[in-house]
Amino acid sequence: MTRNRPLTATTAAAISAAFLLALAACAGPASGTATPGAGDDANATDTASNLPVDETARRFVACLTSKGLDARTDVGPGAPDASGKAKAPTVRNMAELRMIDRTGNPVTTDDTGMSIGTDSATQQLYANAMFTSLDNGTVWVAFKDSTALAGTPYESKRADYADCEAKHPNFSQPAQDLASGQPTYSEEDKRAALDFARKARDKGFGWVADPSGDEPTTILIPRTVKADELRRFFRECPVGDTRITFGFDGTPEEFGYDYMKVMDEANGGDSTTTTQ
Repeated sequence: MTRNRPLTATTAAAISAAFLLALAACAGPASGTATPGAGDDANATDTASNLPVDETARRFVACLTSKGLDARTDVGPGAPDASGKAKAPTVRNMAELRMIDRTGNPVTTDDTGMSIGTDSATQQLYANAMFTSLDNGTVWVAFKDSTALAGTPYESKRADYADCEAKHPNFSQPAQDLASGQPTYSEEDKRAALDFARKARDKGFGWVADPSGDEPTTILIPRTVKADELRRFFRECPVGDTRITFGFDGTPEEFGYDYMKVMDEANGGDSTTTTQ
């Protein structure tokens, strides 16, 4: 099972900052990806793995792996439709690198498979990551370009990454606009999010602030909210078909509990993230 997590400048400058998460009623399992490997996408494990691999992305990833980088293709965020909602991806066209710590050891998820099993110091190294993907215990990150590798454990590989960019100029990350551009939100989406926040406050959840700014459909959950309170919030304030996302102001460690697990419980075992 893969958990894809887009990181935006406003809500998640680093993985340890606010995770942008969505809890959707009647949501199905999150899309999966290929079994981790050295750029070989032949080993499919679930739905998304069956999507065709973009040839340009495949060649770019093959170049990265030839230079010793643990890379793979993955599905990027779906392109927005006329209303600004993301459409389901149809091809694996994003390049990802395996997340590693300073010593080069792969970072894995915790026992739940829902959170990154490493300290915040390691997570802060990936402040420039634009997309993360949790897949069967492994963690993958996508960067806009080679410059974003600065300050990460892959900094020594920046020249190799840049060389692959030069050799494959037609490749660009599909998530690039997610990190640098502004998502499109319909007025209906904005009004629905404001109405959701108002109704939540009416039910006693005074910490729910009106979404605003660059994320007008995101409800930010402060780290002062305890697990029982969050569980009650999800139970009493279902989003239904409303386009609502939830941002968490910190890591599970900073909250003191695994909020992803709470979300899963509230959503019948399937909390998924949006690509907006």
